[in-house]
Amino acid sequence: MPYTDDEEIHALLNFNPPSIKASPVTTESDAPALSFYDKHLSPNLALKRVQRLPTLLRDMTEALGACMDIIDAQAITIPPISRGDRFRTIRHRKVVRVDDEATDAPSIAKLYLATTGENCQTVASTLVLTPHCSSWLPTIFFERVDADVEDNPTDQTFSLEEYSLGLPSNSKGLSLHPKIKECLSQSNLELLQRLFKRDRRLSTWEFLPYTSQAIDVIQNLCGRRGATEFNMRVPQPIGKFQSPDAAMPFDAEVTPWYPQKSTRNLRPRKTPSLPKTTDPPPVKFRFASPPPKSLLTIVNDVLQHAWVTACRRDSTFIVFQCGNYERIGVRNRATQTLYLSGLIDVPNVTDPGSYTELHLNLYVLILRDALQRAAYLGPQDDVPPLPRKRRREGGEVLAREQQRSKLRSYVNHSGDEAVADVATSEFYGDIRSRHLLLVSLQYGVYSSPNPATFFRPGHRPNIPGSRQRVAYTATEYIHIRLTSLITRGGTGTVHEGRLEAHRKDGLVTRDIVAKLAFGSDQKQRMLHEATIYEHLTKSRVSCIPTCYGIFEEPHDDGPSVLVTSHEGYWLQHWNSEYPDIGVPKIWRYEVFFRLLLKTNRSIDRNKFLQAMKGIHDAGVCHRDIRPENLVVNASGDVCIIDFDRADLTSSIGARKREYEHLRDLLEGNYTPPGYFPSRSTASSESELAPGPKSE
Repeated sequence: MPYTDDEEIHALLNFNPPSIKASPVTTESDAPALSFYDKHLSPNLALKRVQRLPTLLRDMTEALGACMDIIDAQAITIPPISRGDRFRTIRHRKVVRVDDEATDAPSIAKLYLATTGENCQTVASTLVLTPHCSSWLPTIFFERVDADVEDNPTDQTFSLEEYSLGLPSNSKGLSLHPKIKECLSQSNLELLQRLFKRDRRLSTWEFLPYTSQAIDVIQNLCGRRGATEFNMRVPQPIGKFQSPDAAMPFDAEVTPWYPQKSTRNLRPRKTPSLPKTTDPPPVKFRFASPPPKSLLTIVNDVLQHAWVTACRRDSTFIVFQCGNYERIGVRNRATQTLYLSGLIDVPNVTDPGSYTELHLNLYVLILRDALQRAAYLGPQDDVPPLPRKRRREGGEVLAREQQRSKLRSYVNHSGDEAVADVATSEFYGDIRSRHLLLVSLQYGVYSSPNPATFFRPGHRPNIPGSRQRVAYTATEYIHIRLTSLITRGGTGTVHEGRLEAHRKDGLVTRDIVAKLAFGSDQKQRMLHEATIYEHLTKSRVSCIPTCYGIFEEPHDDGPSVLVTSHEGYWLQHWNSEYPDIGVPKIWRYEVFFRLLLKTNRSIDRNKFLQAMKGIHDAGVCHRDIRPENLVVNASGDVCIIDFDRADLTSSIGARKREYEHLRDLLEGNYTPPGYFPSRSTASSESELAPGPKSE
């Protein structure tokens, strides 16, 4: 006998997910809980205090009732539960298979998705956005959303953050069910589109493994009473370096810490101000070891990483989950405070009626909060701040150029004037003679309070335990400011940036590309790439980036940095300069190259072929020729980049096949990975198979 709609809703509101049957793993993890990037958050966005809010869960449970009050006041009848909609019924919950034995973070995230996310996403979407629709359909989805977004740091592995509540997408953008589009008001549709352009993730979930260590972390995220001051971990102060503040976000009018009334007017966004700068400072620092791996250190790292992640996504709600235990956090942007709920015993929640009811209220709050704030997003928020895999949009490149222009204006505030006529060889020799590299982040929510320090291999001062200060004048170090994230790949994280080198006759700046490697595998590949660049440079090969060197952090577990010159943008960017040319799913460049030849005759296929011939003549096989590794600048100069897979011992036949493969690509016969190989790629697959794969 089928259940009535009232019975289905009652059963949903009283459903608790199953508990994890396995005992918590007792082995402590040494995985890093804090990313390199987490230390470079702009100080005006930094977490200042953590406060336990005993009334948070109780206040959250008012959201669903308030939503129903609005529906009743408008005399709307909610849709019936039908077989074709997405309402998760009693029957569905009985037949769904879940793994309640696994204790790793990905399995716990999948368990949450199957037992809670799918139950709540449809109901919250329908009640908030489409209560008058004829079916229960989700507008928001709890899912893994890292398939097309690359901003999650790869050097933090203690928690899993790829899962989130967000808006659905496809290759064309926001993807909504046709019925939802019919039922959505125009104003709400515009708000959703604005949110999608900013970041389709509306919340932050930090999934931890079900271990004794993770349970201790969640239990100790906040004190029993009052607020606790929080000090963010930042790079060691080494001098008087200044950076402009990041743009200040704002909170919604109705917030979980003041749920019943608006407490203030919405604060307008502040334009980042450029501080007054003085002469370049000398660098002085002591070598300090990282803090020991105590429980308090791990707790603080988890809090800082989650806070920075929420800043990147501009999300208000943060959920810490390890299977059977959970805390819900709320980010107050104005006071830079993280409010935390009491500890939640996930499978045994009774007040409110169940864990599902609690999270249904949470989903309603997340959606309402996002919609309120979306109404006040300005035009600057419509520029996608996130890199997309395998492509770079023209608007994104334009935003980066604007950001780079701001950076240049900031650099030129210094006491030195830029020197434009330094010979390339002289500049290269000067940079290669400097062994200290300072790295600052200056994009998005990042504005380094202090630069991170790196040294060339073999040139790190060896003074462990000494109180002696090591000093460098401004003409003895290099300072790079990373101004955007390009992509993440097998060899590391790639950034655009600006190099500053103070000389006796002034300041010299250059556009650069910096690649950060984390972990032993990435560092080994980066070291190999630096070796290839050095060989090509000694062989006087042209049309490759200038390599300024590889640098290492003082601590062995820190990242390495490879710095090269910025030689232009890859072919897809230049295609975006001509909107009348469509780029099909399988990229073809025949028409594209013809148009480039008409607009700039200095760009032609032979330049790339000549560049490849020079590389081959030096005995190097690139082994990763694709459009992303062929770049052109505005003057029509071409360059081949990314030599992390290159081979110095390849056969003449392998180099010949690679040359034919490049010619095929330039004639429009290239197909990206995941489709079918071009005729040259297929014949050389066995030759190119060994070695690490490129992402």
